[in-house]
Amino acid sequence: MPVATAPVDSSAPKIDDVLTHPVHGPVRIVSLRSRTVRGTEREYVDLVVIDDEMQISVPSDGKDVIGLRALLEEAEIVTLLEQLGEPIPAPEKKASWAHRIKSLQMQLQTGRLTDRIEVIRSIMRDSGGTPSSLAERNLLKQAIDPLASEIAIARSVAREDAQLLLQSTAENALESAAA
Repeated sequence: MPVATAPVDSSAPKIDDVLTHPVHGPVRIVSLRSRTVRGTEREYVDLVVIDDEMQISVPSDGKDVIGLRALLEEAEIVTLLEQLGEPIPAPEKKASWAHRIKSLQMQLQTGRLTDRIEVIRSIMRDSGGTPSSLAERNLLKQAIDPLASEIAIARSVAREDAQLLLQSTAENALESAAA
């Protein structure tokens, strides 16, 4: 997998730039083209999600609305890991399983990094560190994978190492709250 060596300027996209999509994680720009939509010609940026080769096309004037951003820098990664590693207190009142899952799915769809971290922390807290339901395991994977891919690219490490870093940081936060 090619590695981006420096953050890119998302206001002037170029082919092969690596950006981060708020939901799908790291994406590579594969083409810039014009399309006529409803009689209006617009510029589009065609993207490929790095981990799964899914293709996305977004209007170039709408990329900020969608939330495309440059890859995380090291200081931002450290800050996110610190947030993830804060002790996870026990929930005050546990909502129903269905309500929790729906709420976490909605939170994850915001695309905000802090929400992604909170989803990981909530699942770890509510499951005691090992999600028992398939829905929770899938949601945890959806929360960790895009962030792990971004950290792997930014730090030039294997994706599995980045996943392990996130998982172990969350587990340690859970254990430090219990101590």
